[in-house]
Amino acid sequence: MKQIIKRFVLFALCFSVIFGSFSAVAPTATVEARTVSEVENELKEYKKLLSDIQSELKNIASNIDDLEDKSGQTTELMIQYQAEIDALESEIMINEAIMDSYDKKRAEVITQIASVEEDYDYHVSMYKNLMQFIYENSETNAFELLFSSEDLSDYLTKRDNFNDIMNTAKELIKDIEVSLADLEVLNSELAATQEKYDEYLSGLNKSKLELDTKIKEFETIAAELNLNAESLSQEYKDKNAKVKEIKNKITKLEAERKKLYESSAGFIWPVKTSNYRVTSQFGWRKDPFDKSKLDFHKGIDIACSRGTPIVAVKSGEVTHTGYKKGFGECVIIYHGNGISTVYAHCDNTSKKRPIYEVKKGETVKAGQVIAYVGTTGNSTGNHLHLGVIDTKTYDKNSKNYVNPNKYLPDGYYKKKS
Repeated sequence: MKQIIKRFVLFALCFSVIFGSFSAVAPTATVEARTVSEVENELKEYKKLLSDIQSELKNIASNIDDLEDKSGQTTELMIQYQAEIDALESEIMINEAIMDSYDKKRAEVITQIASVEEDYDYHVSMYKNLMQFIYENSETNAFELLFSSEDLSDYLTKRDNFNDIMNTAKELIKDIEVSLADLEVLNSELAATQEKYDEYLSGLNKSKLELDTKIKEFETIAAELNLNAESLSQEYKDKNAKVKEIKNKITKLEAERKKLYESSAGFIWPVKTSNYRVTSQFGWRKDPFDKSKLDFHKGIDIACSRGTPIVAVKSGEVTHTGYKKGFGECVIIYHGNGISTVYAHCDNTSKKRPIYEVKKGETVKAGQVIAYVGTTGNSTGNHLHLGVIDTKTYDKNSKNYVNPNKYLPDGYYKKKS
């Protein structure tokens, strides 16, 4: 009987040491974060705290191995289960963080593919137009050009123009070949990213199932132990509640961050001016460079003065700043859940301000100035082309682009269905 009582006392000391550190390190409740960066910082703080506690638990568990012969096999088994549960929780946290990074990478690559496909479609269209022109004028020879010219200067001009067209056709073929090569590389990169994402997802699900099993077995053993010391039981509940409080706080912060990033509601108007016109919306329209043809417009065009500030329509992370052939100077922002926004034709003519007010990798808030309205790239005048990409959708005409009317606030223009 004395031996049994001695084991209970030692076991009580073990639990007291293991959970005693929680009360000193648990953070006080903080004011709910309002921005992505504030939520991110608070999440890092709580995750570091949880990681520190779990590391401390493992160290304490290794220091009480010498008590195994006194506390019996039950205590040894519970310590083993606690260590395995902590290891699984750490593994789940790591896998979730890695999956987030691969998910963002996947969205970035799909956005790059959409951009390259834009360039490819544009160059193919231009090449077809040139081929049609060359075919219609292929019967013209040097003598016909000469006799149809008003003078020698007119003849030389016509001959040079025809040579320029042939050179342009050659350059377009090169551009098409480059776009095809870029698409091949990007598609391979997307496949590799998806494979890694699926691999970590499989490991995550397996770890979660194993964790649930371990926790149930641990609780069964704890119930079977049936300790009579009321103070020990109450202390266990109190300290365990603090651990749950930290985990609940992490869960709430992650939900808050997800809401900030993923919500499709709450987009704001992208230009800081009341003097604007929406000149083209999402869908089929007359090609602005060839009125005899139709093309599918994958965004919304907002015409206004050059230099008008462009703002982020929602908080997110900048995944691209730079020049793209079709888009000109361009900013792309990822908002989570596969949603990105594209801001094209930004101005690059001012010597008094930068082209971009943000850089790749930077977290931006809704309403923050990111660039200025211009007419770079394939553009017929100063305007902002705003596109919305959703990697979870695909259409043969719009590819991964979706109608911005679904996201932009009402009251700024008449939305077409």
